Amino acid sequence: MEKLVIIRGAGELATGIAHRLFNAGYKVMLLEKEYPSAIRRNIVFAEAVYDGRKEVERVSCTRVTDSVSAVKMLKENQMVIAVDPEGKLIGELEPDVVVDAMYAKRNLGTSRNMAPLTIGIGPGFIAGKDVDCVIETVQGHNLGRIIREGMAMPEQETIEVRASMKSSHTIIAPCAGHLEAGHPLSFVVKKDETITKLVKDDGTEFEVKTPVAGVLRGLLHDGCPVKAGLKIAEVDPSTKPANCFTISAKSRCVSGSVLEAVMSWERTYKRPRKRNFLGFKRSK
Repeated sequence: MEKLVIIRGAGELATGIAHRLFNAGYKVMLLEKEYPSAIRRNIVFAEAVYDGRKEVERVSCTRVTDSVSAVKMLKENQMVIAVDPEGKLIGELEPDVVVDAMYAKRNLGTSRNMAPLTIGIGPGFIAGKDVDCVIETVQGHNLGRIIREGMAMPEQETIEVRASMKSSHTIIAPCAGHLEAGHPLSFVVKKDETITKLVKDDGTEFEVKTPVAGVLRGLLHDGCPVKAGLKIAEVDPSTKPANCFTISAKSRCVSGSVLEAVMSWERTYKRPRKRNFLGFKRSK
């Protein structure tokens, strides 16, 4: 069971996947960009990029700055995260499995030659071409379906389904700039309450207000640079504050499908004697 899985991204879905695989006995490394833009910060390992370490449901992830530190900690059964949006460490560490969970709605460079098994999360990947399989992420009957040939639901259809099922309210950045410290997550807010400030590039400030009353479920990290149109916060009138600190049902479903795909692949995959940098058996 000592096999390395590298996950591209460390947002909500990636965190659920990493959490599930780590608890199932896999070595897990996540790769993120320099300024992660995941808004549900209580439940994402991406926060370790800012703070050095993040714990989600009793599982910790620690930031590393080089492959030597990563290897040492992985051998000690610790989950690690590194700033590597291009995925350069994938070629260096040669994992058995690569999971693209950046959820960018398009493929940002993941290919089947990166590892013996590659998995794409959500739209933007073609199973059998870009990756070995794709996991459906749209709420509904097919959520978590493992797709061996073809694609997940296209982005436009995804938007329409979400619109019909959505209970939370997303707040979009009206302009470019960066956020100043705002309310803590899980805070109960009123309609039109100011939760943070967006400081524009020219120094002027824009107050970010809530569209509805509810629980502040997501908010970008203080100081995070934003572009116009980026999702910066989320208010959910239907949830409880305690739910902001646990992995969502959707993440658990998707992560279970990833684990199933990995274990199904392992049944038939025969590892040669050649070992990679970590000492795990793998193929070329």
